[in-house]
Amino acid sequence: MVSRKPLLDGGGSRAVLIGAGTFHDPELPDIPAVRTNLEDLRQVLTHPVHGLFEADHCQTLADPADQAAVGVALTAAVREAEDLLLVYYCGHGVLDETGALHFALTGTNAEHVGFSAVHVDLVKRMVGSARAKARVLLLDCCFSGQAVTVMSDRRRLALGQLDLTGTYTLTSTPANSLSHAPLGARNTAFTGALLNALREPGPLTLDEIHRHVDRELVGRGFPRPQRRSVGSAGNLTVTRGPIRPRQESRPATSPKKPPSAAAKTGRALLAMLPLALLQGSTYVPQEPGSFLDAPRIVAGVWQDEGNRRNGARSSYNEDAIKGLLRLAGFKEEIAFNKVPREQAMSTLMSGGAHIVGTLGIIPSREAVADFVGPLASSRLGVLVRRGEKSIEKPAHLSGRRVCTIAGSTTADSLEKTVNGAQIYLQKGFADCLTWLRRRAVDAIVGDRLTLAGIQLAERDDIQLVADIRFGPRESTGFAISKGDHDTCERLRIALQKYVGSKDWRNHFMERLPSKSDYVDGQPTLEEIDEMSCRARAAG
Repeated sequence: MVSRKPLLDGGGSRAVLIGAGTFHDPELPDIPAVRTNLEDLRQVLTHPVHGLFEADHCQTLADPADQAAVGVALTAAVREAEDLLLVYYCGHGVLDETGALHFALTGTNAEHVGFSAVHVDLVKRMVGSARAKARVLLLDCCFSGQAVTVMSDRRRLALGQLDLTGTYTLTSTPANSLSHAPLGARNTAFTGALLNALREPGPLTLDEIHRHVDRELVGRGFPRPQRRSVGSAGNLTVTRGPIRPRQESRPATSPKKPPSAAAKTGRALLAMLPLALLQGSTYVPQEPGSFLDAPRIVAGVWQDEGNRRNGARSSYNEDAIKGLLRLAGFKEEIAFNKVPREQAMSTLMSGGAHIVGTLGIIPSREAVADFVGPLASSRLGVLVRRGEKSIEKPAHLSGRRVCTIAGSTTADSLEKTVNGAQIYLQKGFADCLTWLRRRAVDAIVGDRLTLAGIQLAERDDIQLVADIRFGPRESTGFAISKGDHDTCERLRIALQKYVGSKDWRNHFMERLPSKSDYVDGQPTLEEIDEMSCRARAAG
């Protein structure tokens, strides 16, 4: 069994997170996901329960203008780090006239890279000179694999006088490849996969993180990440928590335990075709004509894993899809592909489902799919521990630790409404509930429809704050492949019938905590006409 060496003394560890996402030089396109990369990685590394780094010991540099700003931050971290030094960069990797790799900054001039960007050798020398017991370099940029080549040069390694635990370098691409920032995604591909690995229920070693990231990126068609490990650095962990036993360390005769919900969620995140995880299911062929005329429909529904009291919290998605398809005239088999919410759109686009829902109807999703909706509308609400009386309006969230879901628009609305809230992102509400019960966060924020359903399932120890409603109304609906206007029209008509039926009332009334929520949540026929793809197709 591989020996793991979790670094438990967070006081002796330092992290520097550098991200360049906006650039003055038009030759260097902006990368909007860089800022959220920095925010999300900092939240994971400094989490009050699972994070290794104290908040004051994790410095974030967003869009540094010049080399001096980077040098000051790195110098301080190198001087102070005793246990672990972690340096992360996300942005453009640019090459000078000799082919040497540099890290672009906001003020970098593509014609004068050597004078306006940070040379990889400078970073390597500074990281290598640190007295920290372990050093980790994470690079999310084009051509970042060149750093691995540099690190493998023995003469250059000698400059750092690396000790036993050494330096661990993980990069987003091989030496000659481009990094990837999917259009409209919250994170770049590499950092998104890294965050998924760091959010696993138990801490992973650096080598396990590399394998996790490798599987996810390769499974999604992105370049394979590269690593360089010196000494035993690959056995270190960079987060706290219970260490899970390795599969290969169990006796060969031991019976296999059924996978946990968290494990199934992790595996689902690694696949571009989540449907393949279902027994006997494969890629959904896109036949000519409407899928409503097919003998079998696969519907993707997001499922927040972890509920053990009454099944999936998202079961109303299945109820709604069944009701919608029946009213559209479909009487054949419906197979449900349950995936994490942040993977629902990729499931549709990769052929893993004919229809997915319910999802918020937002421009980034409408750009790649057609929507039928709204099925319901809701504003944001707040869940707290039962008996909590200090949070009664949005302003009371100022300075509090608040958990919400990655990939949603909730965090943006929260930042616009509440000053000073400490926002922590998780993959699902089950994780937020765990943090709330452990008092790692003070509240959970999400749309009131979803939170009301969670309250029903977890009514023993949590409560939905009755009078908090804030942010714009978010409308939810069903996504189908873009351009299938005949199917969209049939579903639009069916949805208008469904929202006026007793089925809609039965499916949603118990999840709407008050009469005002019910009135606010039920869409009108005009709203369905306006928001469904029929109106956009006509325009």
